[in-house]
Amino acid sequence: MHNPEVEKHPPPECRLYHGCYHWEQAGKGAAWRRLVDQHPFNTKISMLMPASPSLPTALRELLTEDTQFYRIDKLPLHELCAPAFLQAFLNKGQMFALSYDTLLDTDNSAALAPDGLLRLLLNKLTYQELALSGSLSPDILRTPLEKFVVEVDLKDIDFHPGKRHYQQVRSAFTQLPLAFSFWFLWVPDDPDICPSSIAKYFHDLGYSINECTAALSQNVLEKAFMPFPGPPVEDAGLDDQAAEPEDLLEWIGCQTLGIRLSREESVLSGVVEPRHGTPIHNLCSVQSSGFFPPSLIHLLIEHLRSWLTQHDATAVPWVSLTVYGHPDSVMSWRWEKQTCSSSWNNLYTLVITREHLLAYMLLGPGKPQRLIVKTNKNK
Repeated sequence: MHNPEVEKHPPPECRLYHGCYHWEQAGKGAAWRRLVDQHPFNTKISMLMPASPSLPTALRELLTEDTQFYRIDKLPLHELCAPAFLQAFLNKGQMFALSYDTLLDTDNSAALAPDGLLRLLLNKLTYQELALSGSLSPDILRTPLEKFVVEVDLKDIDFHPGKRHYQQVRSAFTQLPLAFSFWFLWVPDDPDICPSSIAKYFHDLGYSINECTAALSQNVLEKAFMPFPGPPVEDAGLDDQAAEPEDLLEWIGCQTLGIRLSREESVLSGVVEPRHGTPIHNLCSVQSSGFFPPSLIHLLIEHLRSWLTQHDATAVPWVSLTVYGHPDSVMSWRWEKQTCSSSWNNLYTLVITREHLLAYMLLGPGKPQRLIVKTNKNK
């Protein structure tokens, strides 16, 4: 039996992008707003709030009220092409749909983005049976090469009954009964229309519908040492004391996981308290799991900024918001397909201060990761 050369497998590379934005630049076209909007499938939210023995009521209500989404079991893809669905829902709001119980490397997967792009990741046999044009997935490297991507723009101006492309797609989805269990979330353009209309629509068609709600948990650390987040040097003059982006994210991750940091390194861990920072009390760590649209993230940012300005800068230097995507989503960022077996390619962190918003985006390696380890032929 051949043994893999474990010592020759370094951890996947991680690309970190970060930027600093003044609140005066917080218009609709701000880069950090685009970052939030282009990360559609958000399944977990984590916040850090100093001087907060419990989660403020306004934020609790935001995370628990009107955060319902729906689980629809075994929904055939041809239902997404039905004229009634296209006219009543897809073209009159933002639709988020994700196959939640599939694995990228072994299963067929699907996702429907709010701009109408339906993306399928299929194994070779299913791809051949479906008979729609697609391409070999460049993001998952495996032996044999058998993962294919098919994309259909359901909002295309020519995607409607009577058009050749529509008939071809509808026929392919009907002849091959390809079905997925989806998480569904619909945000209508008209605020007077109830988002639960999507559940009633599929229920009337005879499909199993389950309403899901976000789960909320929190813990409080009595004392902590909060690093300086690193505003621009010309604004604060803290270039020698500001934490490096990697160190800042590491500290946020440790607090989120409830890891107590010491001043000195130990045999078990080399992670220590920051050398420069501010002592704080009652650091509230909040986690919420569900299925959240980007519009909710924007509301959270507004509430966190408002809450921050109501407190003393010494007690509450800054707050953070980390947003996670589904680890097996066919689509992570709107412009980038998910890469299997990579690290940290589906989350971002926002650090909110009184003057700035610091955005950190983590992506996995730029090339696909091998799923089958090469054997050592010398053994």
